[in-house]
Amino acid sequence: MKTDKWNISLIAMTIIISLSISSYVLINPELSAMQLNSLYQLAAKFFESAFQYGSLLLVAFLLMFALSKKGAITIKLTAKDEYPFFTWIMMLFAAGMGASIMFWSPIEWAYYLNEPPFGLENFSREHFAFARTYSNFHWGLTGWAIFCLPALAFAISLNKKPDSKLTFSGIFFHQTHSNLLRLFGWLLDLIFILSIISGAGIAIGLSFPLIAQIFSSVLSIEATPWFEGAILLLCLAIFTTSVALGLNKGIKRLSQVNIFLIVNLLLFVLFFGPTQQIFHYSLESLGILVTYFIRMSTYTGDSFVQNWTVFYWAWWMALAPFVGAFIVNISNGKTLRQLIFGTIFMGAIGCMLHFMILGNYSFILYENNILDIPQLIDDGQSNQAIIQILETLPGGNLPLILYGIVMIIFLCTTYDSCVYVLASSSMKSMSHSPDVFIRIIFALILVIQPALFLVVDGLEVTKNILLLCSIPLLGIFLAMMIYSVKHASADE
Repeated sequence: MKTDKWNISLIAMTIIISLSISSYVLINPELSAMQLNSLYQLAAKFFESAFQYGSLLLVAFLLMFALSKKGAITIKLTAKDEYPFFTWIMMLFAAGMGASIMFWSPIEWAYYLNEPPFGLENFSREHFAFARTYSNFHWGLTGWAIFCLPALAFAISLNKKPDSKLTFSGIFFHQTHSNLLRLFGWLLDLIFILSIISGAGIAIGLSFPLIAQIFSSVLSIEATPWFEGAILLLCLAIFTTSVALGLNKGIKRLSQVNIFLIVNLLLFVLFFGPTQQIFHYSLESLGILVTYFIRMSTYTGDSFVQNWTVFYWAWWMALAPFVGAFIVNISNGKTLRQLIFGTIFMGAIGCMLHFMILGNYSFILYENNILDIPQLIDDGQSNQAIIQILETLPGGNLPLILYGIVMIIFLCTTYDSCVYVLASSSMKSMSHSPDVFIRIIFALILVIQPALFLVVDGLEVTKNILLLCSIPLLGIFLAMMIYSVKHASADE
C-alpha cells in the first residue's frame, strides 16, 4: 500500500461531502426536503431551456464528431485491458443503468398520466401513447449522449496526457503551476465528487425498498427497516468483494451474469405475456418517438417538462462524470467513433427494450382492467405495483426472485463502477491503478450516505440534490465540447 500515489485531498473531500450531505438531510429531514424542493422548482424553471436545447445540441455534436475524421482516433490507455465489443457493451450498460431502470421500466408511463404533455386530453388514446413514448425518450439517445461526452473528453485528454487524473481538472488543468488555476481545478473536482456522491444515493432511494419488498413477499415476512438493512449489508458484501477483485474479475463477471439474467427475464415477459400487443405498442412508441423527437427535445414552458424531462437530463448529467470515467477506463483500443456510437446507440437500445417489454406489458394489464397501476402509484404504492405486475406472470415466485437478483447485481455493478472511478480518480496519475485498500475504502464511504437515506424519502431528496449538482455541469459540458474539438487530432 503506497499512499504517496494517493490524492489525499480528493479522498478527504469525498468523506467530508458524504458526511455533510447526510448530516444536512438527517438533522431536519422535513425542513431540508422542503428547502431542496423549493430550490428544485426554481432551478427547473430557470434552466429548463438550457437543459432541453443543450441536450439536443449535444446529440448533434457527438454524431457529427463521430462521423468526422476525428472519429477514427484510437483510444490509447496505459496499463488498461482491451475488451471485446460485446463484453465492453455489457460493462458500460450495467454501469450506466443500475437498478433504477428496474424500478422505472414497468411503471414510469403511469406517472405521466397526471401531467399530459402538449396539452393532450387526459386519459385519451394520444395521452396513453405519449406516456409510453416519453419513457423511451427519457432513457434513449439523449441520455446516453450525456453519458458519452465526459467519456469522449477523458479519452482525448488521456491520449494527450497519459498520466493525467481522471477528473475534470485532469482534462483542463493538467500539471498547472498557477495557484489560481489549481484552485479552479480543485473546484472542478469538487463538482466531480458532488455529482458522484449525489448520484450514488438515488439507486438506494429507488432500489432498496423494492428489493426488500420483493424478497419479503417471496419469504412471506414483513419488510421492516431491519430487513432493508440486511439487504443493504448483503449488497455491501457482494460489491465490496467484487471491487476488491478488480475490474476484470469483479465488474466484468457481474456484468456478464446480469446481462444473461436480464435478457432471459425480458424474453420470459415477452413470450409468456401478450406478445403481439407488446410488439404493437412498441412499434407505435418508436414511430411517435421518431416523429416527435425534435419537438420533445425543444418543448418548454410546461410543468411536465420541468418535473420530468429536466429532472431526467439533470439526472443523466449528474451521473455522467462517473459513468463517463468508467466507460473510458474500459475503452482502451476503441476508436472515438466506436466509443460514441457504441455508447449512444447500444445503451439506448438496451434501455428502450426494458420499457418496450416491461412497460408495455404493465400497460396492457391496466388496459385490460387486470391491475390498476395508476391508482397504486397515486396511493404511494409504487413498489407494490411492480410486485403485483410480476405476480401476474406464470411461474409462481420465479419472476419475483429473478427480478430481485437482477436488481441486486445491477446495484452492485453501479457501485462497483462508481467505486472504481473514485478510486482511480484518487490516484495522482492515471498510470497508477488503485490498490485494493483504497477501493474498499471508497466502497464503505459510498454506502454510508445511501444507508442514512433509508430513514427519509430518498427518492425525492436525491432527485432535488441531483438537479442542483448538475447545474454547474452545464458550463463544464460546454467546455468539454470545445476541448474535444480543439484537442482531438486526426493524426493520432
